[in-house]
Amino acid sequence: MTEELAAPEGAGGSDGQCLLYGGGEWTRIPSPVSGEGDWDKAVAEAGYQEFFGSGDPDSNYVTIHLYRGPSNYLIDLSSNVSSEIVYAATLPDAMDLLAKWMPVVSSASLGCLLTELDQGESALGQLIVKAVGKQ
Repeated sequence: MTEELAAPEGAGGSDGQCLLYGGGEWTRIPSPVSGEGDWDKAVAEAGYQEFFGSGDPDSNYVTIHLYRGPSNYLIDLSSNVSSEIVYAATLPDAMDLLAKWMPVVSSASLGCLLTELDQGESALGQLIVKAVGKQ
């Protein structure tokens, strides 16, 4: 990816353009989703429906969501600091991008789970302690 195609912040860059990934290449397209107002409502009004999501912003600070739209797929990669939106031309293109980002989401989830288990704060951690105590 060249500098001119640096990922825009939010739903679209300041010029109303966003990135579309297709066939291993990045191009710019007009943003199909308005960056103003309620994000979930704008996504739905643009014809996108959630297809897949992973991560929990309350526990691991990184999430990824894939939405199926009328002519492409929207990918929302969010952290507790920022959100980046890109589009994929086809499902195989979306799967390619998910394959690149899921290790980040999975690692963050696992790291937070291990921290919670170590501190005994999670419901899962309490269940494991209880199960080990019964043996």
